[in-house]
Amino acid sequence: MQSLEFSYDKSEVLHALRYHFMQRGEIKVFRNTLIILFLATLTGYFYRVVTPATFTGIVIMILVIGWVFWYLLPISIYNKAATFKDNIRLNYSDDGLLISTRSSDHQRAIGWNNFSQVVETKKFFFLYRDKKTFFLIPISAFQTQEAYSQFAEMLKEKFSNYK
Repeated sequence: MQSLEFSYDKSEVLHALRYHFMQRGEIKVFRNTLIILFLATLTGYFYRVVTPATFTGIVIMILVIGWVFWYLLPISIYNKAATFKDNIRLNYSDDGLLISTRSSDHQRAIGWNNFSQVVETKKFFFLYRDKKTFFLIPISAFQTQEAYSQFAEMLKEKFSNYK
């Protein structure tokens, strides 16, 4: 059994949450709809079909909606999740994970079969339980490149949909 100890860096977690949200299908559809609305409004403005006040109003609305998705949504999730503010002790083996925190003596064992997908980014492993629920493991938590590589290889063996 291998172990890691880490705490989350707020800015990196916020970036990871943004990544998660931007990969969601409904957010992609919403984002593309806003882009199409902006392009249609811009085209209408140049052909003098859309008034300057309407153009300004739509652009402001798009910016506010973008700000909500880019800033407020990740901040609200971060503030609700106590896990991101705690020190995590993580033991892992071929059977799964054993997660505990410094603020609690409670340990939680999670088998690999409880996760449906693994996504590796530059700074995190996202261990997805379902489309909305995931556990983040910072790559910076690994003391050596070898420990990181062994963990990544173990995950690749366990999950055929490793990304």
